Amino acid sequence: MVHLLVKILFLLLIIPYNIQCYDCQIPFLPKHEVHVLNNLSLDSTYILEVHCSSGNDDLGHNFPKVGNDFRMISDGDFAGCMSKTLYCCHFWWGNKDLVFDVFNDLYYCVHDGVSFVPKGTRKCIWDVKYDGIYLGYFDGDKIHSQKYAVW
Repeated sequence: MVHLLVKILFLLLIIPYNIQCYDCQIPFLPKHEVHVLNNLSLDSTYILEVHCSSGNDDLGHNFPKVGNDFRMISDGDFAGCMSKTLYCCHFWWGNKDLVFDVFNDLYYCVHDGVSFVPKGTRKCIWDVKYDGIYLGYFDGDKIHSQKYAVW
């Protein structure tokens, strides 16, 4: 019995050192979300088209209506173990298009979000507007955002 207890304690001590990230399909750990908000004008003659994918998951083409949001929720492998997987989105609006990573960092949504997004952000916001796409995050019920890419 004592021998079994020692083995269990040993495993409990080494398990944290063997986990390579804090979101590797472990059910009790927090998940990440990426939201694409369509905040284009209601009178726009063009519709927003968004195609997002990772190395192993194609989310298809989506057409969020003005005022709506296209949401991606992690299933335990967002950013994958060791942050190897990323999510990339292609945005089209009329003759304008942009392609960039919308999630590639477990702490700041994207690597270059470190100067704006608080560390540990779990809900990454991409706010699509007429003048570009803004990176944001939730602070309670308010969204803070800053311009990330220009059309």
